[in-house]
Amino acid sequence: MNKIEKIDLPYFIDDRGVFRKFFNGEHPALKDFHIKQINQVNTIEKGVLRGLHYQTGEFAESKLFKVIKGRIQLATFCIDKDLKTFLESSSFELSETDSSILIPRGYATGYLVLEKNTEVLYCSDNIYEPTAEKGILWDDHNLKIKWLINNPILSEKDKSWEKFYVN
Repeated sequence: MNKIEKIDLPYFIDDRGVFRKFFNGEHPALKDFHIKQINQVNTIEKGVLRGLHYQTGEFAESKLFKVIKGRIQLATFCIDKDLKTFLESSSFELSETDSSILIPRGYATGYLVLEKNTEVLYCSDNIYEPTAEKGILWDDHNLKIKWLINNPILSEKDKSWEKFYVN
């Protein structure tokens, strides 16, 4: 797996509510995706930006993102020199009715919350290792990401990341 994939899985609506399948290991794009960690993030305020993050070495990870409630702008940036998408960015506006997005190893990811009380669920095929965590400053012009909000709310850690430099 070395490209970003939209994963469409069935969901059903009736008078009782909604049944949504989040993960199906038989889906062709997910056959080699082995979940090691599942994270749920609830964000109260609109305008919060989380990222852009990635892990290095043996802790590099693929991630599967799904919006449970609300709306986000999910952004990616390819940091792997061995991929033909190196230095390319992409952006997806997602809500609970949209596809899941599978992001392979070799990409930094981040997302901007576009509605209050947004919930995001994401799975990783590796564990979180703080010593392997890296990040890229969200407004680095090299990313060429057109964020939908100009002055996001950031954690101190996300404010401290540096711009991406190609060696």
